[in-house]
Amino acid sequence: MRPITANLIKTGLFWLVLLITGGAFAQSTIDVVRGVVKNENGEIMSGASVTVQKAHISANTKRDGSFELHNVPVGATIEVSFVGYDKHEEKLKPGQTVINISMRVPNYLMDQVTVNVGLYKRPQGNFTGAAKTISGDELKTVNPTSVLKALAALDPSVRITDNNAMGSDPNNLAKIQIRGQNNLPADLQNAGSTKTTFSSTAVTNGDIMSGYLQNPNQPLIILDGFQTTLQALSDMDINRIASITILKDAAATTAYGSKAANGVIVVETKQPIQGKTQVSYAVNFNVQVPDLTSYHLLDAEGLLEAQRLAGVYADPANQYRDVALQQWYDYRLQQVRSGVNTYWLNKPVRTGIGTNHSLTISGGSKFTRYTLTMNYNNTVGVMKGSERNVFGLNNQITYSKDKIRFSNSTGVTYGKGNNSPWGVFSDYANQLPFFKPTDSAGNVLKILEPSNIQLGIGVAAPGAPYTNAAYNSHLRVIDYSYYYTLTNKAGFEWSIMNGLRMNTSVNITLNLPGAEQFFPPDHTSFAKAVSGTTFTDLGSYAQTRGRNNVIDTRWGLDYNKKLGDHSFLASVGSTLQSTTSNTTQIAVTGIPYDNMAALGFANGYGQNTVPGSTKSITRTLSSYASVSYNYLSRYTLEATGAISGSSQFGADNRLAPFWAFGASWAVDREPFFPQNPIIQQLKVRATTGITGSQNFPASLGQSQYQYNFQNNYRLQTGANLIAYANPDLKWQQTLKNNLGVTASLFNGRLNVAAELYEERTNNLILPLDVAPSTGFPNYQNNLGSTKSTGYELSVNAPIIRNKQQNIYWSVFGNAGSARTVITRLSPAIDVLNKVNNTDKNLTDQVTPLPRYEVGQSMSRIWAVRSLGIDPATGKEVYEKLDGSQTFIWDPNDKRPVGESAPTIKGMVGTNFIYKGIFINLNCTFQYGGQSYNQTLVDKVENVNLVSANADERVLTERWKKPGDRASFKSLVANGANSSLLITKSTSRFVQDDNYLAASSVSVGYTFPGNLLWVKKMHLSTPRLAITQNDAFRLATIKNERGTSYPFARSYSFGLSTSF
Repeated sequence: MRPITANLIKTGLFWLVLLITGGAFAQSTIDVVRGVVKNENGEIMSGASVTVQKAHISANTKRDGSFELHNVPVGATIEVSFVGYDKHEEKLKPGQTVINISMRVPNYLMDQVTVNVGLYKRPQGNFTGAAKTISGDELKTVNPTSVLKALAALDPSVRITDNNAMGSDPNNLAKIQIRGQNNLPADLQNAGSTKTTFSSTAVTNGDIMSGYLQNPNQPLIILDGFQTTLQALSDMDINRIASITILKDAAATTAYGSKAANGVIVVETKQPIQGKTQVSYAVNFNVQVPDLTSYHLLDAEGLLEAQRLAGVYADPANQYRDVALQQWYDYRLQQVRSGVNTYWLNKPVRTGIGTNHSLTISGGSKFTRYTLTMNYNNTVGVMKGSERNVFGLNNQITYSKDKIRFSNSTGVTYGKGNNSPWGVFSDYANQLPFFKPTDSAGNVLKILEPSNIQLGIGVAAPGAPYTNAAYNSHLRVIDYSYYYTLTNKAGFEWSIMNGLRMNTSVNITLNLPGAEQFFPPDHTSFAKAVSGTTFTDLGSYAQTRGRNNVIDTRWGLDYNKKLGDHSFLASVGSTLQSTTSNTTQIAVTGIPYDNMAALGFANGYGQNTVPGSTKSITRTLSSYASVSYNYLSRYTLEATGAISGSSQFGADNRLAPFWAFGASWAVDREPFFPQNPIIQQLKVRATTGITGSQNFPASLGQSQYQYNFQNNYRLQTGANLIAYANPDLKWQQTLKNNLGVTASLFNGRLNVAAELYEERTNNLILPLDVAPSTGFPNYQNNLGSTKSTGYELSVNAPIIRNKQQNIYWSVFGNAGSARTVITRLSPAIDVLNKVNNTDKNLTDQVTPLPRYEVGQSMSRIWAVRSLGIDPATGKEVYEKLDGSQTFIWDPNDKRPVGESAPTIKGMVGTNFIYKGIFINLNCTFQYGGQSYNQTLVDKVENVNLVSANADERVLTERWKKPGDRASFKSLVANGANSSLLITKSTSRFVQDDNYLAASSVSVGYTFPGNLLWVKKMHLSTPRLAITQNDAFRLATIKNERGTSYPFARSYSFGLSTSF
């Protein structure tokens, strides 16, 4: 028994010791340690390596920067590493299960951060160009719904051209520029009008060339290595963007050859990362509220009084008509006294509520990775019926093994924009407030006022009939545009040896755009049809169809070598692009019923219209080589060369060479530079080089013919020459000089970057007079030159950086200015200046017309100098060029009276993070520029009080009697149609255009990962954010904003998470 008992005792003691030590071991580990890894700017870092020292426990951060470690010893040290960042070590405190880590880039590794040029990537230490990289998170913080507006707020070189007419129309594509304009308007003959036509392929959503023809100052846009359109960038899901790099000077852009004179925007999307399948979802609820605060129109009583004072209801020369007009006044006065005072501005507008959804599924093994992204963006505009819908589906797969990497990405996008059936907003701003929009039964009126026969008045009302644009909203109006885009990109990368890599890729894009517009016969646009129009001519239908094919191929070879203190990098490659664009347009009339909205029901074509079609084929080939040498991480030399060939060039000038040189000096790394508490980093850069532009129609370099079916010869169809080619036509080239300085002060508490630049553009394409025997008054030649100068300044001051408490506060800002002066012009431009210097077209002369003169800025405002309103007569006094005074406006007295380019324009902002709470504020400002206040012209002095409402100042600030010191001329009834009293372009309406606007205000919260509901739902860093854009605007100029489509204040409520 004893041996058995002894064995039982030993066994029991063994299990007891095991349980005790096991319990002790269990108490010395933590089940799960969670955390998030970010850089010092608060941006998440995916793919960072997280390990537990002295333990075989490790993980990689997910797409949202989060990680989880299991069975971590108590008091262990967590080590985080990422390429290009200081290794971070942090010891766990007792009971700590959540750890947030901020990674820093050390001074000696700053140069290892790469700059994405699009064709190749280069470490910052071997890059001398002017470039700025903005992360996708920064874009979303400033504006989660508009990539273009976020770019314009974050970089001083990017500017969105003001469009006061289109306001916040979701279907209006903004025009952007980098460092001002290097080109004259695409069509000088129409430069002063609101509608511009071009003799090239019709502008569509997918035609790469059409965007540059409409805006020749538009920068080149590169998406994952290949050219894309501005519309594609505008409609892109912002959650897919990893970063955007803005390339500005010659050293950064010359590799793109003849396409880079206007700068380059390089967009890089998020790539698949290794790890288990991860699902990320983001939703934004977007609210748009109409902003009508800039409108100050007369009410019904005020307008009727203004009409009376202007003599609308009097005709002393015709007693019969005078009596009838008085009867009309009495009738309308009765309406006003009965309470009719319609506020027309709120009739076509609404509060638009839309949503934006983005779903990403990603994951993969060491060899194969994948990403599937789906997004839907519904933007509801403030005009009723106006909206834009974009649906996107993108898939990317990469396979890597040993030294070879394959990738393929496929994308499908569908976009549709519906225009408002309520018409343009100006129809309501002009409407008379003493009209009722509906009858007594609530039916919307088509004609707003009874006829003189119905009221028993002898003559028709002045300006009658008055139609109600709101009536069209109840009709079957069709007005929309759309596009389908299918893109596939395949890539291959081979690491041939250490430091040598070859890559090649091909991109194929098919784009199918279109538009439909149907106005039924009962539409108000036919209410005042010209005499002779029959019933079968009413109703119209217009249809546009397009097909755009783009094939892009790219090949590149990258080499880098480091020998001691010497580092050498080289990149060579070639690109080939072929674009084919087709457009068909047809317009018909005579559709008798609104349920016959089809081309086949039409009675015929409109007057002087026939179906039209265009086809354009453009091919470009470009090769580049770029080398960079760095010594001691202190001195850098960089050289880039490119040669481009294009079918757009003249037959005798097919090839175009381009070059750039750059140098940089890291002054702080010199032995003589002492360590000091003020300046820790100081780098100086200088670059020079020539880039090119080919933003002109292909017809300029090759003749075009149009078949003439009325002219046959021996049964052969004749043809007319419609485009006279210039075989010697060259590319436009821009010599860019840039000087840049970057500095880090007070141990990183203040970071400053400054740029000074000068850009000289030669070979501008302008008309040249030719012999009349050619059948053309002129043809295009390289005859113009401009010079642009400017500066940029960026400041970032991280005031508080408390990693332990996760408290950060930074203040940042940027500012810049650009101005372009004409240095050479074609003699043919004098003809345009003379045309704009005549008073034949009074409608055009009410606004300053463009004028181009050597030595003058392209943004100058030209008008006749005004000395004010004569108190005795109420007439305007003008100053002639010889200094004498006159009451007669003479176009030959025009001179520069203002400059629309501001002296400084930029943004200031702040970012505050307290644990999970974050607040971001961005304000844009402008100072030193002038604008022509067209509102004072159109709504005060030239307003047609017979048929349009007016600004309140028409009653309070106009001259009424001798002795009045007034800002505006005497009140007249029909100023817009009176050649004697019409106000033409004058310096009296040139005003300072200074403003401060809150472009974005964001408040949000990132929920901790240790919350119970977060754990139960297996969520990773859920985040809630509220953003308001255009919160307020303080301006020195008071004018109506959004005349065709109102501006809006937007609010975004966003939620994002991963699981």
